[in-house]
Amino acid sequence: MSEKNPSSHGASEAPPRAQMPESRIALSGGAPRYRFIDLLRGFALVVMIETHVLNAYLPPALKNSRFFIFLAFINGLVAPAFLFATGFSLVLQSNLQWDNWLRFRSPFWRQMRRLGFIALVAYFSHLYGFRLSRYRMNWGNGAMWASTLQVDILQCIVASLLVVLALILILRKRNLLFWGSGLLTLLIAFATPWIWAQDFRGKLPLSLALFLNPQGISLFPLFPWMCFVLAGSCACCIFIKYADTQKILQYMRTMAWMGIVLIAAGYLLRNVPAALPGYVDFFRTSPLYVMIRLGCVLLIFALLFKLESTRWAPRIIELAGRESLLVYGVHLFLIFGVLRGSVLGPTLGRQAGYAICFFVSAAIIVLMLYLAKWWHALKKEYPSHVRRSQAAIVIIMIAVFLLS
Repeated sequence: MSEKNPSSHGASEAPPRAQMPESRIALSGGAPRYRFIDLLRGFALVVMIETHVLNAYLPPALKNSRFFIFLAFINGLVAPAFLFATGFSLVLQSNLQWDNWLRFRSPFWRQMRRLGFIALVAYFSHLYGFRLSRYRMNWGNGAMWASTLQVDILQCIVASLLVVLALILILRKRNLLFWGSGLLTLLIAFATPWIWAQDFRGKLPLSLALFLNPQGISLFPLFPWMCFVLAGSCACCIFIKYADTQKILQYMRTMAWMGIVLIAAGYLLRNVPAALPGYVDFFRTSPLYVMIRLGCVLLIFALLFKLESTRWAPRIIELAGRESLLVYGVHLFLIFGVLRGSVLGPTLGRQAGYAICFFVSAAIIVLMLYLAKWWHALKKEYPSHVRRSQAAIVIIMIAVFLLS
């Protein structure tokens, strides 16, 4: 997430502001921040809100039209784009902190603390009644534990970033990180059908089994979703080399063409009369569909760079990308905890057509964008107060769970 993984690149001293490419802005300490990666996260969040509203309210009868199929494909690019941006950002950060991370200095532990905070938020949102007493009374309830331990996108992000961090610590060289991330991407994509065909619940603890395949519970198991984080890491390794030689525009053109090639190859190879062993589902386990979605993400990535370089990029979307964890958590609570909660849900209703869904989506998007803008300004103005507030929130979350 943006506040957890600042998108900074520090391989060489930043040029003077007047000579900086439009795609980056100066940060304290001389490291530039590449704005297009925040835009990618920000636009993914905007579409994510619309996706969650449709999932919450749209009646099943309206989900059989061609329009919904097209919309579902567009909405299906949200998670790949978000995960890609996450992997990209971590490698940008590693380029600035490479030696510190390899020597386990304080920046490494700050990064681990950030991931720990994301994991805490991720699992807290799935707690059964948010009370420890509920677990004491229902200790043997398998459904309760499955709901608590399910792997959503935040858990997937944390686990995937830990894998990338492990690659950095093991390989220890930047050029090897590219090959390690790339090969692991291919391995996970091609192993997904076989992994999905296995039932790991009797062989591994449930908390680990749910990371490998859905088991009918998890929405974002590592197979295949970690592919997009690793692909973002791999793409960033190349980006750093181009950025060092001031060839970012050439890099983006390469990414755009690569995106076109991946989309075309994914669709053309679909007609090959062969299948990988295991659970066969083109839209869920096929490496070809991973290629298609990754190709679309690369095209969007390049288009957002073009948009940002023309100075027409909406600043407020960029800020939402930086404050993605806040926007993610608050909009889910607003939709499922307030609008569809036990108080307002029966009054407002729990089904709506496209017009109302899009209206509600627009209202929540505007609210979340201004919330992100306000929070970002607050962090900039009162950084120490915000950090203490975040620590207090963690303590309150834990206390409420333990004492209620």
